[in-house]
Amino acid sequence: MSGPITTRLRSRSAVAADVYDLWFDVLEPAKVVFKAGQFVTLPVGTDAQGQSLRRSYSIASMSDRGEELRFIIRDIPGGVATDYFLRMAPGTEVPMTGPHGFFVLSAQHPGDVVFGATGTGVAPVLPMLDELRPRREPGRRFLYWGLRQESDLFLVPEVEAQCRDTDTELHIHLSRPGDAWQGLRGRITAPILDSLPRLVTPTFYLVGNGHMISELKGKLVAAGVDRKKYIRTEAFFD
Repeated sequence: MSGPITTRLRSRSAVAADVYDLWFDVLEPAKVVFKAGQFVTLPVGTDAQGQSLRRSYSIASMSDRGEELRFIIRDIPGGVATDYFLRMAPGTEVPMTGPHGFFVLSAQHPGDVVFGATGTGVAPVLPMLDELRPRREPGRRFLYWGLRQESDLFLVPEVEAQCRDTDTELHIHLSRPGDAWQGLRGRITAPILDSLPRLVTPTFYLVGNGHMISELKGKLVAAGVDRKKYIRTEAFFD
């Protein structure tokens, strides 16, 4: 059940030019019970009228480690939440509420599982993969992670290790790479759609850029995927 949470900032580190990795210790309750894919909400300042501003962040830490909470956030220049987090000193106590949200794993997957994430949308995917680890399900697992350019990449060794440990096939795509980029190019929409004929009763988890989600969801439905049974979405931004 959701409720008030008191946390303390343990650490903050830059993992890309505009991405930060934050870890909080949970003080009260002693442990947060949540499902991978859920989020918490916290106050980050006030508006011009003095009203509280709140922002929500998907939990990037593992759901069996509820004594700590991890968030991977993108630096938005001039954003009130960014200023709030970057000014915060380690040891600062931060009130939150949660967990919230329904972007969680289905109780069982009849076939393949496909994650489509852009940018920091990979944050909730890491614990979702961890929850899939012990399951005895028939399907394969895929993660398509889209970013713009090489400087946007972050925590790649961790993402690679999580995919390797959970038998997940990882595809990293850059939409605006430099000439030296040796990996996959373009947005993730086309390769996910191209994979459809080779997938078996797939369930899709789409997270990150709202435009990507809307476009890809529409095309999956047009291709015959049941949106209510087999498509889950969580938009971080448009």
